[in-house]
Formats: sequence, structure tokens, C-alpha cells
Amino acid sequence: MDTANISQCPEVTVKCFLLSKFQSAIAQQETLGEIPLNLIGCTILNNRQDACSTKSEFDCGVGIPPAHKKLMENGAIFPLNRSKDSARVLYVSAIALKLAKTWQQTPQTIAAELAETLEPLCYPDFAVKVAPAGIIEMELTDAGLAVWLQRLAQTNLPLRESRILSPVVCADRLFPIQYSHARCCSLLRMAHRDRIISIAQPDVATAPQIWSLASPNPIPWIDEGDRLRLVHPAERSLISQLLTVLDNLYPTFDVKNREKPVNYFKLANSLSEAFQIFYSQCRIWGKVKIEQPQLAQSRLGLILATQSLLRFILEELLNALAPLEL
Repeated sequence: MDTANISQCPEVTVKCFLLSKFQSAIAQQETLGEIPLNLIGCTILNNRQDACSTKSEFDCGVGIPPAHKKLMENGAIFPLNRSKDSARVLYVSAIALKLAKTWQQTPQTIAAELAETLEPLCYPDFAVKVAPAGIIEMELTDAGLAVWLQRLAQTNLPLRESRILSPVVCADRLFPIQYSHARCCSLLRMAHRDRIISIAQPDVATAPQIWSLASPNPIPWIDEGDRLRLVHPAERSLISQLLTVLDNLYPTFDVKNREKPVNYFKLANSLSEAFQIFYSQCRIWGKVKIEQPQLAQSRLGLILATQSLLRFILEELLNALAPLEL
């Protein structure tokens, strides 16, 4: 699986990865000018001083080129959003529409030029195309999605030394989220006992940051036809929620938070609900374990990714207990 772009990138979220590629694509356009992208706030900065002073604050491994004067004066918002279609991981950008007047070209022309530059930067992780209205569409491929899931399931999330914790949430409201976390832990330990997976340290007294898998490693997300094994609507919905939570948590990982405050409880609750639906509809034991062991392992990988993210929000952001069992 050749996914060097994503597997080696420093960005924590899919959205940040794409923003960095957009910056590279714009910088490569000889006739389009140089535009500073604020990868923290997803905005084009208001003045050159901000652009220069903010360069050292980024964790994404990309600098900020000098600002285009008109765009800085306008303080234009950089548009990059996820599609609501949970069956696909699709990001869309209307940046070409915003730049058409400044660059004195049609949105379709600008979008086509940017897409042509973006395609090799994002290959093989994203399929890039231009919609008729000049909207740039970037869909995460199965191979790219497998790498993101593997990273989420087996990599510690970064955490700033100074961060703002969520206001105290009452225990009754937290219980469903804690229950989902405990259920994830229980399922992973049960799968370890049944030898579906092998956890390196299954007997820790408290929830670890990451339960490292000794096997399978990597998790068999992709089948023999290079397609993602997880195609059930409940699986796709949980994957979509995992990526949505990660994108919304991005200000938490940054050195300087320029975004509005993040509702950590709401994110954790939505992820918990998606997990409960997945768990009720997608089996791991019985016929699946016997006839489709790699599908069972992939579903357990999804549970591992969910447990990791729920633990992170509960313990690090909500200052609450992430129980192993209830």
C-alpha cells in the first residue's frame, strides 16, 4: 500500500493535511500570487505582520508565503468543508469562487489549475476533481483512509502543555460516554482472550493512551481487491464520526487556538452514540469470526480507534475517568 503522503505527514487531522496541500498548490501557481493560509483558523490572514509572526506557530510543517494585498485586506475565509455523506470521506472547497475576482479568471479555470497541481500532491491518498461550478472535490481513497484509521488506532494524540479544559460536566451526562469507553475495553480484552487479536499489554490497571496491537499489525483494513473491508452503513457512520471529531479537535492540538471554543462533551457524546449503533449492528464473534476473521479484526480496529479517542477526550479534555469496566 503506497500511501507515503499521509503515512509520513505531521498533520494530525485530514483537514489540516488538505489545507497544507492547498497552500503548496497555490504557492506553485506562477500566475496566481502568493496567499497566506492560516492553517489553525482556516482563514487568510488580515495583514502581512500577522502572516510573518504566525509562521513559527504552525505544527503542520509548512510556512506562510507573503500575503496577497487584496486578499489580506478582505480577510477572506478559506473554505474547506466535509460533505455530510457518511458513506464517503469527501472534502469540498469553493476557494476558486472566492479568488475569481482577485485573479480575474473564471472559477472553473482557477479550480482546474489548482486541481491539476493538487492531484500529484495528494496522490494516492485523495482523488481530486472539479465540479461544474468550480468547486474542488477531494475524496479520501480506501488506501488513504486505511492509513488514517491505522494512525488513529495506534498513535498517541498530541496534547499541548497549556490547554483549556471543558467546564465540569455532571456525572449523569458523562455516564453514556464512559459506558461506551468501558464497552470498547471489554470487547478488546475479550478478543484478545479469544485470540482474534493480540494486545501487547492487556492487563494494565488503567486505560492506556494506546492499546498497542502485537497482531495483526497493521490491521487488515484493506481486502485483496484493495477495497476497504468496512462497508456496512454503521461502520461508515462510525468512521465518519471519528474523522469529524478529529477535525473538530484540531484547535486542541495546536500551539495557538484561533478557533471558537470546542464543545468536547458534544463531540464525545456523538462518537459514543455512533459506536453504540455500530456495536448493535456489526458482529465480531460467531459466524463473522469463523468465516471472515479479517473483517472481525478490522471491526476491532475500529473499536480500538474509538476507545483511543474517547479516552483522550474523557481524561485529557473533560478531566473525567475513562473506566476499563463498569
